[in-house]
Amino acid sequence: MQNMPVTDHMSLRYNFLHNQAHYALKARSDNPWASVVPWDIFLNNVLPYANLDEPREDWRASFYELFSPLVTNTTSTLDAATALNYQIWTLGDWNISFKAGQTPDIMSPSQVLSHGYASCTGLAIFFVDACRAVGIPARVAGIAEWIETGGNHNWVEVWHNGVWSFTEPLGFPNRPWNQTWFFPDPVRRAKLHSYANGIYAASFKHTGRLFPLAWHDEYESTIPGYEVTKYYLDAAAETDPVVAIDGEGLVSVAVGQVRGPGPDIAQPMANYGEKEEEEEGLIV
Repeated sequence: MQNMPVTDHMSLRYNFLHNQAHYALKARSDNPWASVVPWDIFLNNVLPYANLDEPREDWRASFYELFSPLVTNTTSTLDAATALNYQIWTLGDWNISFKAGQTPDIMSPSQVLSHGYASCTGLAIFFVDACRAVGIPARVAGIAEWIETGGNHNWVEVWHNGVWSFTEPLGFPNRPWNQTWFFPDPVRRAKLHSYANGIYAASFKHTGRLFPLAWHDEYESTIPGYEVTKYYLDAAAETDPVVAIDGEGLVSVAVGQVRGPGPDIAQPMANYGEKEEEEEGLIV
């Protein structure tokens, strides 16, 4: 609760928080790969009920009931996330699709379901929530403005064995992790230490940085985040990863190398830590 935004402290009730915690712990006990997720990763990337500034909704119980059968026979967090990404968008009578320009009007799970579509942010939030509902650590990542082409984009990172791998929502069978339309280009043109043109991953706990929200003037935000630009740039350039201690201990950020497909190409690289950020004067 110490990381909850002030507005959530004022508006969210005990029953809401209790329900979220109950189903998060239930999902953690369901599968071997969920039960071994480190506690700090669980607290920041499974337990949270929100990603960005989307409307707050008690989605976890219904998502747990709907999606837990889809991951029963999976063997890892990445395997489970792949199964979800392939099946959830057309589950039952759903037919969820991409439609540009819908943020911030369509961001929460119920908004996505009622309209049947969302832009990248709404789809990323929906997929992260689906992952968290079954015990998969996941978070939104993105860039507020691409250099040269302009426009923003958000996508999803999933944690597995100490690294974060990235993908797009609306998956298909055997889609490789860490290979998307934006990698290596235009990712390789992202700007290190830039609030507008850098790459960030959202966090629920405070990090000393903010995740830029492209739908607000000047990308104004109160959402904590990690800057992960360097790790995407290193991967896009096929350079050797640089490992550092980060605000989540020894947890790493995974990025995809272009040498081959799938989770095996994810290389462990850590986020900038809070101490490093202070020394570099990068507190946002």
